[in-house]
Amino acid sequence: MSKRQRAIQILSIFVTVGFLPAVCVRTTAQQPTAISAPSASTRACSANPVLEPGKQKHAKTKHPLPQEPAPACIEVKGEPLEVQEALQGIAREQQWRIHDNHATEDTWTFLRYLNTDELEQYADTKVLVQPVDFEDGKVAVVVRTSDIGGGYTRVQISTQFTGEGKSSDTTMKQPATSWSLHSKGTLEKEMIASLTARYQHIE
Repeated sequence: MSKRQRAIQILSIFVTVGFLPAVCVRTTAQQPTAISAPSASTRACSANPVLEPGKQKHAKTKHPLPQEPAPACIEVKGEPLEVQEALQGIAREQQWRIHDNHATEDTWTFLRYLNTDELEQYADTKVLVQPVDFEDGKVAVVVRTSDIGGGYTRVQISTQFTGEGKSSDTTMKQPATSWSLHSKGTLEKEMIASLTARYQHIE
């Protein structure tokens, strides 16, 4: 039997029993569907427009007071009214002494009365020309909420502090009993931290 005949015989056997060479097909592995990470509940402000400064006279100080800082700012996933209600809930929970409380669709303003410890914690009481014995104080707070699209609300918080007390200078005592003070930024940071915690901040 020739080699050609032998090859034909072997091929016939393969065809008869169905033993055909496997066909190699290159398949592309299916890529897993990407799962988007959840959007952050809060994020840093993409912009922070300065609110209109209050028309409040400041007491004389040892050094010229710096320009009023920009409002504290954060962007929150939620509707403006919802965010305002969250902040108002924080104020109730912490039992702030609040008066002159006014709220609109995009603004919440109020006065918070402070004891001497709170005043020193939140306001700079050491910059006045002469020492003052403070008895209490208050802070006017403006919270502005604005819809910036994408489901986010921009929250801006600005404050103006006033201390009530008398000069303790024995030589040149001033008759003033009300002293305008600058914020240390502590109260604003506390409000933003409480809001962030409430909205379960996701990095």
